[in-house]
Amino acid sequence: MTPPIELDLRYLPPPQPMLRALDAADTLAPGELLTVIAPMLPRPLLMELAQRGFEADPGEPQPDGSVRVQIRRPDDAETAS
Repeated sequence: MTPPIELDLRYLPPPQPMLRALDAADTLAPGELLTVIAPMLPRPLLMELAQRGFEADPGEPQPDGSVRVQIRRPDDAETAS
């Protein structure tokens, strides 16, 4: 099993946070998890991930406005049901 991946995207100019998060999510194997730290609640990213079939769970905003989002590619058994 590969170690969890974490990307800190807080200091990148738009649209880099979304593009990098999507690129990283696309590399996930079924069941793998990716955590991104976004500069704010990434609503467009969450919608795009849902359209692509990923599970995304944003945490509570931090004092600086950043949000940690856990992204997971469902495994084959989950997508079949």
